[in-house]
Amino acid sequence: MKTVKKEFEDLVYQGMKSYGLDELSSKLLAILHSEPDPLTLEELSTRTGYSFSAVSAAMKLLTGITLVEKTKKAGSKKLYFSVQKDMLTMTVNAIKTKNEVFVGPALKDLPEIIERCKKNSEEDSEEMLKLIEDYYQQMIALDLIFKNLTEYIEMIRMELGKK
Repeated sequence: MKTVKKEFEDLVYQGMKSYGLDELSSKLLAILHSEPDPLTLEELSTRTGYSFSAVSAAMKLLTGITLVEKTKKAGSKKLYFSVQKDMLTMTVNAIKTKNEVFVGPALKDLPEIIERCKKNSEEDSEEMLKLIEDYYQQMIALDLIFKNLTEYIEMIRMELGKK
């Protein structure tokens, strides 16, 4: 019979897998979600059964995409890892990161690319212009969606805080 903790880890694991994360990253996030305190790479390696180097590489990736936070404790050389356990905050951070890294640069750079394409006289330039302009419109829509979604999440957070 599964413990409540293991059942919770399995649920989080399946959720992370549904986002397209690999098995190890999903396991690491599930473990970190079920632990009240940050864990070291050694502890995560032991818990997952994966090598220290595999866990280290996965944690570097997860830290880079802001799903995991790393800290050092005073007097220790070891790195400690944790996750944001507030799913609303985690979602808002993920949306903001996606907007800053993916949408923002596209919105900044595409107008100039469109103008250069309009001046291009190559045979397929009209087709390329249409593709780029469509992509630009999609980025404008995503920017608006991400901003509205962030505001909506914050509104819900405030409502939940009142209850």
